[in-house]
Amino acid sequence: MLSNKLAKQPMKQEVYNHLLQAIIQGELEPGKQLDEKEISESLGVSRTPLREAINRLAQEGIVMEIPYRGNFVRKFSTKEVTDLYAVRQTLEVMAIRLAVAHMTTEEADAIADLVHLTAKAEEEGDLASYAKYDTDFHNLIAVFSGNQMLNQMLNSMSTQIKIIRHMANSSEKVVKKAQFDRELILKAIMNRDPEAAGQFMQEHIQHVMEEVIHHLEDTTES
Repeated sequence: MLSNKLAKQPMKQEVYNHLLQAIIQGELEPGKQLDEKEISESLGVSRTPLREAINRLAQEGIVMEIPYRGNFVRKFSTKEVTDLYAVRQTLEVMAIRLAVAHMTTEEADAIADLVHLTAKAEEEGDLASYAKYDTDFHNLIAVFSGNQMLNQMLNSMSTQIKIIRHMANSSEKVVKKAQFDRELILKAIMNRDPEAAGQFMQEHIQHVMEEVIHHLEDTTES
């Protein structure tokens, strides 16, 4: 677990980044206890920067501190996923409608490039690259919306969304469906049709949310 030694960067930031990526990528699974001794030894760091990193993750709602037991990677309930995705859906539908309404050819081409990259990563089974390009796809649309407050709100949710999205990406069926959704969104963008793009985005996020909830329910029953 967490076997790679850290690069020589500001220590507490580097430890934070390392733990965050391990959580996002599912290496540290929801409900997993963060064993300070094990992690500090595997990363080759002292407890001080590790505790600072864990405290920051706790403040961001990614790690949960349970008195007398320790720190655990947060488990999301179906209600929390539903609430988060309801807000995300509203914001992303708004973002794409705004973006498509005044999108330049260069911006549309940038979105098209990302859709092609997610398709290539999906075909090659490269889920790490797939997840990165998928994140970039949504982030770029938010930027192109031109609404700074909307973009900031989505950024504030981005880490939790990445963690939840990882559950959906574990299903090959969902990954294929998500790519199909992105192709529909791209077609609406190229047609400069904000309403169609918004509808396809709404359905895309709904599909992912339903899969995550299904995954959580299966995990709870098993």
